[in-house]
Amino acid sequence: MKTATWLMTGALALGVGFQTARLQAAAALPEARRIDEILARHWEKEKLAPQPLAPDEVFLRRVYLDVIGRVPTLEEARAFLTSADPTKRAKLIDQLLASPGYASHTFNYLADVLRLLSDAKDSKTGQAYADWLKTALAENRPYDQMVRELLTTEGGAWDSGAIGFYMRDRGMPLDHLAATVQVFLGTRIECAQCHNHPFDKWTQMDYYKMAGFTYGMDTRAYGLTANKSVKKGQRKKMAGEDRELLQEVRQNMQEVMKPLRYTSIHSTERLPHLPDDYKYDDAKPKEEVAPATMFGHEVVPGPGESRLAAFSRWMTSPENPRFTTVIANRMWRRLMGVGLIEPVDEITDSTVPMVPELMTYLERLMVEKKYNLKSYLRVLLNSEVYQRMPSPKGLEPGETYAFTGPLLRRMTAEQLWDSLATLISGDVDARSILPDERNAAQLDALGRLSDAISEKTPEQLVASVKALQGTEEGAKQQRLDALSAEMKEAQKAGDKERARKLASELAGLRRGSRDIAFVAVLGEEGAEQYEEAMAEARQGAPKKGDGKKGAALNREEMRKMLAEGMTKQEIRAKLQEMRDTARVNGSAVRASELSSPAPRGHFLRTFGQSDRETIENGNTECSVPQALKLLNGPVAPVLMASNSHYQAALEAAPDRRSQEETVYLSLLSRRPTVEERQILDNVFEAHPKTALEDITHAVLNTAEFLFIR
Repeated sequence: MKTATWLMTGALALGVGFQTARLQAAAALPEARRIDEILARHWEKEKLAPQPLAPDEVFLRRVYLDVIGRVPTLEEARAFLTSADPTKRAKLIDQLLASPGYASHTFNYLADVLRLLSDAKDSKTGQAYADWLKTALAENRPYDQMVRELLTTEGGAWDSGAIGFYMRDRGMPLDHLAATVQVFLGTRIECAQCHNHPFDKWTQMDYYKMAGFTYGMDTRAYGLTANKSVKKGQRKKMAGEDRELLQEVRQNMQEVMKPLRYTSIHSTERLPHLPDDYKYDDAKPKEEVAPATMFGHEVVPGPGESRLAAFSRWMTSPENPRFTTVIANRMWRRLMGVGLIEPVDEITDSTVPMVPELMTYLERLMVEKKYNLKSYLRVLLNSEVYQRMPSPKGLEPGETYAFTGPLLRRMTAEQLWDSLATLISGDVDARSILPDERNAAQLDALGRLSDAISEKTPEQLVASVKALQGTEEGAKQQRLDALSAEMKEAQKAGDKERARKLASELAGLRRGSRDIAFVAVLGEEGAEQYEEAMAEARQGAPKKGDGKKGAALNREEMRKMLAEGMTKQEIRAKLQEMRDTARVNGSAVRASELSSPAPRGHFLRTFGQSDRETIENGNTECSVPQALKLLNGPVAPVLMASNSHYQAALEAAPDRRSQEETVYLSLLSRRPTVEERQILDNVFEAHPKTALEDITHAVLNTAEFLFIR
């Protein structure tokens, strides 16, 4: 039994043991001082007093979690808390913003906003999209540039993973437009897709005019279906025999081209048409709608500029009345716990920020920083308001806030996972986040296949097939066609036994041969290289921590779970969590490097990771399953395992006092108070053999560990 009595004392409740401190005389940024001056005037007007400045222990843990998404290591905590440098806070902020952890943590946030799915039907494109976003953040690409790339990139996922933005809503261009406006302009217009907006000024015509800019992005064409030359070749006057052969090639290539599905998008001149039941006087049903912006200046494409490029230029312009407001407010909300405008994505003409002067200044600051998110965050992090103690009370829905300090927040699922990974494996930021090499290899091979297809004219395809028909490959193809025809006849006649035998023979022959159309497109050598590359990419390198022992444990667990009556979905989630835990033990894998999102039932999903079905859908609400995960799950035992960085630190501590300090600095980024040491001494005396594990387990289950002060 864990030390329940000690837990009930509430000795580790929020606020206990902290002493007041003053902010060191850091070289404050002028922009940060401006934020504090604006808020000081607001507090004076509202007759409010700010929260006291946070002590080093509170600031240290908060800034690590806010900037790189994890608690500081034991070594990092000791180094900061023992430093007498008066500028150490400003220096730590710069250090964290330059850390690989910044990209990892910011990826988790933006992946939720963008509803990014790395493991959907289009998993290759989804993973490429995730890699693109990580790379953009690691390079500190300006936010407006990132948005322009998302809006205008076309081609294959092997060219740029940014095509995942459109592929996320493939086949649903109208829904995609609503999501685009909500994410980047903070405006909800989805109601206007079916009728004039009942609570805002947007009309159904406004909606379709906006959709006109992005409607032409084709997410379904791929391979030969995207080869305009081949499509035209079927319509023009080719010789009848050649035309039939070209059609046969297209049909035979369908199986070969399956891996190319959902991997490319192409811009077209297609425009939306009003629905059949359009009921307003400004147009007729089914009428084609030309693109036009819903507010701001008119979009006029420049010489040689596409309408999509012009649209992206309008969207990200500093003159756009909402683009800058939304991203400035989102970043403020990430650090302070609540936005100056709430909700962040339901802005209307009547919206008034909680502190209007500050919102105006932050908009100007974002433009001055040229949408460099790191530079913008650096200012916010150096402000006194960010470095104050949190407000002692939460906000009710619709309640305004004077920003006397940040709000108290619970860690996100990803912050909790990454913090546990840090405790288990040490510095999880020692290695930069890298693109998925296996996925990149597959995409490279698919890119070569796509290029080969796009370069072929109808005449070249027909000529290549004719040349192959007299070869061994051609003979095999004829035999395949004959067997396929026989099997269909047997099935039609109801001869199941003969159909089964023919199917088996057909499968065996296919394994030993290549489709003649495939060879016609890539050539013999190219076809062989493609198959080798795809096979190698599928096999991939074994993941660290996924050895035979882990596989055996999975099989044992599966038998146990089946006996307990768990569903297949629950079993899959549990096994994925076991694999991810093994990877954490072996290679310090952050949440950003796992499937995004994790499967339902996984630790991350239990603690509120977004399912990515709707925009910014993650939550930090507490639940009974979360409590059970921490109380009865494997977290504490894994921390106390022999290969754990945390356990190694405990073993290296020379005495009991040092061990107690190690527990507190590792988990809470502070040292225990005098009162807490007395309680810890009692635990050691009552349970000397299990005291450290009991204390660890208890601290992990406190509010202080789970919350960001």
